[in-house]
Formats: sequence, structure tokens, C-alpha cells
Amino acid sequence: MTYLPANGSPFTVSMGMRAMDPDEWIEIDEHLDTELAQKRELLRTNRKQVFAALDEGLAGSQETLRKLIEFLPQRFPDRFPEPIAIDPDLHPLEQASLLVQEDLVVMSPAPDGHWVLTAACVCFPSRWDLLDKVGENLHSIHGPVPHYEERIGYATDAMFSKFTPDRPGWRINWTVLDSPDLFQPSGTGRKARARESGNLDSFAANTYFRSERQTLWALTTGDVLFTIRTYVNSLHELDLRFPEFRVNLGKTMITSSEQTQDYKGWGPIWDDIQAWTGVHQ
Repeated sequence: MTYLPANGSPFTVSMGMRAMDPDEWIEIDEHLDTELAQKRELLRTNRKQVFAALDEGLAGSQETLRKLIEFLPQRFPDRFPEPIAIDPDLHPLEQASLLVQEDLVVMSPAPDGHWVLTAACVCFPSRWDLLDKVGENLHSIHGPVPHYEERIGYATDAMFSKFTPDRPGWRINWTVLDSPDLFQPSGTGRKARARESGNLDSFAANTYFRSERQTLWALTTGDVLFTIRTYVNSLHELDLRFPEFRVNLGKTMITSSEQTQDYKGWGPIWDDIQAWTGVHQ
């Protein structure tokens, strides 16, 4: 699956929430086995970076696992014949995460009306750290995101409070990076590589459009389950598949604020993006 939200429209910070068909909750492709193996390895070697759970997130984690055990054999009977075997020694959210390519996050309501991250298995972060987010509310979690607070901060709180189990939603997030790695915590830096003057083909082959399909589903526990399904494609690949992609990407990126460009780390590739897309400031 490929999502191309950079469609030539001006760059905006918005929720962009859409109603989700419950049957389309989880997406599976040919990379399932590889990505689940990567999750298992990360949980073995980098557990503190990719998994965290507070007591407040246990009920939501348990419901998440039950929900997936029921959903997957019905939606993907060839891949998940019933019953799905469960390891009782694993935390339920860790077990749930090892069934799907999505990262899983449980957000719980706090007495002050905010929503707090109480459990998560995030093996494929896009340059952020789970340890900095667990126990924090939405405003703190998104504190580094330019324009979040003034544009959608309190609207996001209100949206979480309005979710019901029969009305799940989904949205898309995206960025451009110089690495195809799925596991990219905040310490991941730009690659130190010299630009070959005029070699834009090489630039496009080694620069990547990273999109996240995010779903939100209210649980009967009162929590909200947030899933993140990550896709990575080189600019070159997308240019071959979607002829309009190159110019549209340039038109969207060029309208982003300086704060957004700094936050996303686009500075080192900015001149190359303009040259490759043909869209200039």
C-alpha cells in the first residue's frame, strides 16, 4: 500500500481525520514476516526503547489483544487460522504488537481531562523516543511539533473524548528522510554523504518518502487505541509509479514553515529537493 498525502496542496498541520471501515483496520503485505522478525529482535535487544507500559494501560492492552485475536482470523483467514496461539508470559500489548506490522499505543483519559500515553510498543519510530512520551499527555507528547498547540492541540483532546467504539477513524502523517530504516529513534542523524554535483538520480534513489497510516479506535475500557502502520519508498520508486508525485511533493514541501523544516530535519536535503522536484522558493 502506498499513501501520497503530499499531493501538491499547501503544507498544513491538521488532524485530517476520516471515518474508517472497521474491516480495513489492519493492513498486511509481503513484508509481514520480515517486519515481525525485526520487532522480535528489537524487543530482545532494545526493549526499553520500544516497549513501555504503566499499570493504567493494562486494561486497554488486554482489550487490544482480544480485539486482534478476534479480528485477524476473520479478516485474514489464510494468514491467521484460528485459534491464535498466545504466550502468557508476554505483556498483552507486546503480544498484540507481534501479530501485526502496526505499532500500538494505548492512550488513557486522565482525571484532568487530558489523554495520557499509558502503554505502547513502538518498534518503528520516526525519530522520536518512546521513553520521553510514556506517562505524558497529548500536549506534552506533541510539544516539539511546530504549530501543533495553536492549531490543533485542544481540538485533538476534544476529538479523543468523542471517539466511540463504533466509530473508528484514520489519518496520514508523512515526512522525507535519507534512510529507509523502519527503526529510527531520535538519535538517528542524517547520513554524512557528499552530494554528487548534478546527480539528482542518485539523490532520489537514496532519499525516502515515509508515510504513516494512523488509526484511532475507542475501546470499551475508555481508552483509545492508536495504531501506526509505516511505509517507506524511495523518491525514485514513487517517481516511476506516480508521474505527478515529483512536482506535487515539491509544491507541498515548499509551503512548509521554517520551523517545520527544522523539526523534520529537511535542511541538509532542501536544495536537492528543490532541484529534483523543479519547485523553488
